[in-house]
Amino acid sequence: MSKTVFRNYDIKCIKALLKEIGKERYEHALKDLDLHKQKPISMNGFFVEYETDTHDVYLYYKYPSRVIFKIMPVLGFWNVPHEHWVRERKK
Repeated sequence: MSKTVFRNYDIKCIKALLKEIGKERYEHALKDLDLHKQKPISMNGFFVEYETDTHDVYLYYKYPSRVIFKIMPVLGFWNVPHEHWVRERKK
């Protein structure tokens, strides 16, 4: 069964969000996921997702191999994007 989510792919907003998160917090989140050896390659794979059923906002990264990782929750940050959200179905 699929559910509706909202995704934001705005690279400018995601860069500002990553700056607000900071290097130490970001690298710690990657280490928790065991991704510190294969860090995200480019900015094009990042997106922010809002889950309508749980009202959570997470930062994700999609590798070129189409594997998606949930990096960290970003609900309390100031630079969470406000515009350019796209509604999509998630399996």
